[in-house]
Amino acid sequence: MIEVEVKSRIKNIELLKVSLNKIGAVYINTQKQTDKIFGNPIFLDENTKVIEGGYSARIRQVDNDIELTFKEIIRKGGGLEIESRLNSIESGTKFLSRLNFKEAFTLSKTRENYKHRDFSIAVDRVDLLGDFIEIEKLIVSDSEIRKAREECISLMQKIMPDFEIVDAKYGDLMQDMINKTNA
Repeated sequence: MIEVEVKSRIKNIELLKVSLNKIGAVYINTQKQTDKIFGNPIFLDENTKVIEGGYSARIRQVDNDIELTFKEIIRKGGGLEIESRLNSIESGTKFLSRLNFKEAFTLSKTRENYKHRDFSIAVDRVDLLGDFIEIEKLIVSDSEIRKAREECISLMQKIMPDFEIVDAKYGDLMQDMINKTNA
């Protein structure tokens, strides 16, 4: 599957939730997610960010469920995403190490999941980074990317008219923060 998403910082979370209710978005659940993010040196630039078209890996734990994800990083489009369940974080870390992926950092967030038609909507409170909304649509073909992105933007305009797209991934934002701290 190809994941097409549009993300924005949230200025007022209470107004956002009113808007979600107005459009008929259905609340699914709230999850605490811990993501260990990994990079492979062949896909990293001089700022230790994944290059456009490169791959990152993530081990996500939600309660007792653990999943390994490889993500193609396409910041303004849709990237390939492959997921697999894991028995343990350690087995995933060992596997990634054999592929020369190195742990970069850990992201913790609380995610409220909503559904609206064929869109997934996530309202994220990301430790150290702030509050965000992501609107995502899954597609099967590269030829659908542009249309799906336009549909995500249109829905974002209905929910939060004063939004500003953040094309950076959470990993980019976290790496920027790490780079500033180490400078």
